[in-house]
Amino acid sequence: MKILIILGILYIFLGCSSKNDASFVHSVFQTDGASKVRQHINILQDSLIRYYIKLNKSNQSNTSKNNSTEIIQEIKNRTNIIRLHLAGSKKIVNYKDYLNIAFSEKYVKNRNDYLILGIYKMFYEAYTLTRTHTITTVQYDVKKVQEANKMMQIIQYKIQKNKDRNGNYLFITWQRPWQLESLKKINKHKKLNLEMYTQEQLLYHSNMTFQVLTQRMIFTLQETLHYLGVEGTDLSAQTIKSFLLFL
Repeated sequence: MKILIILGILYIFLGCSSKNDASFVHSVFQTDGASKVRQHINILQDSLIRYYIKLNKSNQSNTSKNNSTEIIQEIKNRTNIIRLHLAGSKKIVNYKDYLNIAFSEKYVKNRNDYLILGIYKMFYEAYTLTRTHTITTVQYDVKKVQEANKMMQIIQYKIQKNKDRNGNYLFITWQRPWQLESLKKINKHKKLNLEMYTQEQLLYHSNMTFQVLTQRMIFTLQETLHYLGVEGTDLSAQTIKSFLLFL
């Protein structure tokens, strides 16, 4: 009975209103989509925190205990207060600056922290987390979510593949730390091709849980785009490989 009454009211709105008035009725149906998108934000928060904790365990020298505690709290609270700085660098303005530092070939102290803050600030901007409440999906900026989707795919690739000037991986994720350390000790005086021993194959017991978490973030971003009425783009391997800086 309640459903019939609601449908009757909506019918009256649609039958008696102009096109502009009907846009109000259309927005009512978007509230469910907005609710789904808010769930997506929760998933991204959870995935990023879990990723950060795992990253710090595998790359313990790349983080600060004080930073990690504050960054996790920042993500949980959906605030945008923390600002990291790098000696001798230009002023950090946006999330792309953080990512460029995180993937720099030069030595970067607390590299993990720059990476996670960069990703978080990207989500913060894409989902406009400064807004306390979002009623309909039309309040989201589609272009910013599309950009985050593309950037996340590039980030996922760079985390796995990028190295510093000495040929060391910037982040140890799918490579097991004990594998790398053991091989270095055994071959002290030899030039070692680590990639030969740390291929992404089950034979080498590679840890794919990092990849699962980043893929979960990409999937969530694309689900958001679906609810915003556009299709999420999958970048080609060639496009991702050719991407050098976050501009």
